[in-house]
Amino acid sequence: MKRKKSFLNIFSVITGLLLLSSTGFSQINFDLFKGGVADGIKVLEGYITPYANAFGSSLNGGWYNTGKPHKLGGFDITLSVSTTLIPEDAKTFDLSELGLSTLTVSGNSIAPTIAGENSDGPLMEYWIDEFEGTSLPVPVKLASFNTPPGINWGIIPLPMIKAGIGLPLGTEIIGRFIPTMKVADGSFGLWGVGLKHSLVQYLPGSDLFPVDISLMGGYTKISVGIPVSMEPENTDNMTYELSYFENQKVNMDISAYTINLLISKKLPIVTFYGGVGYSGTSTSIAVDGNFALPSYNASSPLVPIYTNANVTTIPSFDIESFSGVRLNAGMRLTLGVLTIHADYTKANYSVITAGLGISFR
Repeated sequence: MKRKKSFLNIFSVITGLLLLSSTGFSQINFDLFKGGVADGIKVLEGYITPYANAFGSSLNGGWYNTGKPHKLGGFDITLSVSTTLIPEDAKTFDLSELGLSTLTVSGNSIAPTIAGENSDGPLMEYWIDEFEGTSLPVPVKLASFNTPPGINWGIIPLPMIKAGIGLPLGTEIIGRFIPTMKVADGSFGLWGVGLKHSLVQYLPGSDLFPVDISLMGGYTKISVGIPVSMEPENTDNMTYELSYFENQKVNMDISAYTINLLISKKLPIVTFYGGVGYSGTSTSIAVDGNFALPSYNASSPLVPIYTNANVTTIPSFDIESFSGVRLNAGMRLTLGVLTIHADYTKANYSVITAGLGISFR
């Protein structure tokens, strides 16, 4: 019973942190699609990219705390928390660099990302140059809104449970898994797999070699579903019921991979370890549900109307992959079968990892 409660507590921590990260999505003003879906996607991508990259960087932490694979049949179970630090230059983005085609920026074009300051972004406007079948003066402003504020939260902590088992030939297989769980009206799930293989075993006199050297690689994928809401402002010209616009959700699939050359030196209680390698992330965004986009009555162009023809779905899109070289260094304490470790990874999005576990060689 005690063990079951401890795992429930772990999942509660994970849930709370994911909810904290998803708070920013609930602040996303889906009015940004009133100026066209294509431009709305560009603004949304610029806004959420830092968190997508930070989640991916956190996923690449916590894979190892030694350069030595388990012996055959050895294993460990380790709980770690990898906290990604979002760089200052990722807390804003420039709307003028997005290649917007229908939306224009009124004034300053620097907007906060989801990790930025908790203040409204620049004013966006949607102008049209002509109305068919009318002699109304143009151009006419059809919509205006501010880009969403950030949540002023520049770190992404992500707990991780991983298990490693020793295989033949100096190899260790590593696994991560959290089944899909419902969180309020959202959901998340995670899985990952990795391998660590000893290189020292191929050197002459490997038993006397003073350090352990291994090659490891890992892949992790996390899926997060976050409910959002964008209802029509009015339904005067619409035959759909409001229930047709329920179940709107942003689904994020974030994948992260890393490959590293590891080295470690074991002393009686302390193990010093480090690694150099390459990591990358990729993110796919799917916005589920039906959305009512405004059109405008030619006889009264400043009043939005919602017609059946303007009910649409928003296409999926990918966030540009983030990748780069990573350098890692850390220390592990071994107290019997208990291990305590901490390390720092220098990369485009740097990561601090700490954890504890049990290990049987």
